[in-house]
Amino acid sequence: MLIESIEPVSKDRSRVKLEGGHEFVLYKGELRILKLKEGADLSDEVYRNIMETVLPKRAKLRALNLLKARAYTEYGLKKKLAEGGYPDSVSDIAIAYVKSYGYINDRQFALDYLSDQSAKRSKKELYQKLSSKGISKEILDGAFAEVYGSYKDAREESSFDETDVIVKTLKKRGFTGNESYEERQKLLAYFYRRGFEMDSVYKAMDSLKE
Repeated sequence: MLIESIEPVSKDRSRVKLEGGHEFVLYKGELRILKLKEGADLSDEVYRNIMETVLPKRAKLRALNLLKARAYTEYGLKKKLAEGGYPDSVSDIAIAYVKSYGYINDRQFALDYLSDQSAKRSKKELYQKLSSKGISKEILDGAFAEVYGSYKDAREESSFDETDVIVKTLKKRGFTGNESYEERQKLLAYFYRRGFEMDSVYKAMDSLKE
């Protein structure tokens, strides 16, 4: 395969672009050791070494370092690796590696997130947030059923009394019921953005009026 270009992406890394649209990122030292040059031909043997040994080894270490800092979903970790210039096939190898040790677990991520955020957000927003992190509907439905007990559809609010959550939030914000129209509208907008039903917000506000 022809090496069409080698372009710097940082002080010590460069993006190697091959004919056919294939590309990957290597360190300067790796480029030197592998003797890669723009306009030269890349042999199948060297290409396999890069894709099956050089990049996977580095991607595994990168994934482990990312997970030391915070938890990731499988989708989130793959996105982060892609930002680092790792091809999908290499990211898949790294993810399979950390997954085999239990370092990423979308179900546990969802359960931990719900435990931490259930008193701050509506169930509707929680579902949307976790969906945006790439967690499958099957895993989400199971996690919501485990956390909330009875469950029909986590995207509905029928089995979730959110008034208590709203009341707690209003108390933290010092709500008394004597706020100005502008202040009240800001509070309503705050709860609306987080997926709370406006009837529940009005009900909570009325219960706290002095």
